[in-house]
Amino acid sequence: MPTNDRDDIEATLRDYMEGMTFGHRQRLEKAFHPKMSEIGYFQGALLWNDRSQFIAMCEDMAAPDAVPLWKILNLTIAGDIASAHIEDEWAGMSFDDFLLLVRGDEGWQIVAKTFHIRAA
Repeated sequence: MPTNDRDDIEATLRDYMEGMTFGHRQRLEKAFHPKMSEIGYFQGALLWNDRSQFIAMCEDMAAPDAVPLWKILNLTIAGDIASAHIEDEWAGMSFDDFLLLVRGDEGWQIVAKTFHIRAA
């Protein structure tokens, strides 16, 4: 696995986390493939967002003074696909995010995000 793939994926994950925390549309559009989906249970109901819905939610809940808290627990790369398990804090909640990435013309982008909200 070339080192630059890991570095490029970590840069995509940083765009995701900082874009989500600060509500930066441009960084989120860079990190997420246009056909991405976000899926998980929120307040007891299944949430299934496309990219525009997810980005709008991040813009609405932006915390410009927050410090993005996140760490990569696992990163697996196989050719032009990758999976990442991230532990993070966002909007006062703790999450496990599982992200699937694909390398394409735009570089590494997230194509699917599933999440689990950790108990307080």
